[in-house]
Amino acid sequence: MPDHDRGDDGARAPVDPGLQIERTTLAWLRTGLSFAVGSLVLTRLIAHTRPLVALGCVLALLPVAVLVGVLAVRRYRADSALPQHRQPLTGGALPAGVALLAVLVGAVGMVYTVLL
Repeated sequence: MPDHDRGDDGARAPVDPGLQIERTTLAWLRTGLSFAVGSLVLTRLIAHTRPLVALGCVLALLPVAVLVGVLAVRRYRADSALPQHRQPLTGGALPAGVALLAVLVGAVGMVYTVLL
């Protein structure tokens, strides 16, 4: 039975990952963007009664949302490298960043609920 994954010289042909990498990157970017928008909406609600608390929330949430976007782009660049330069995914910085963002947005929602 012939090996269809091998080229004429006997080397393995590169596997085309399709659009999986792009879809995953877009999903991470959408997640970061939705958290950023949600945090801005909560901050806008808080700003009417407590402007300094709202400023603190913005200063805590937006950098983490930007960090999620940067980590998603970095992961995309590492994943879309040439097959011979690909490395396994290391660390969990991106999922940890999203988890941190979710906790922070939840804390802002709790602050909004408790203060009003």
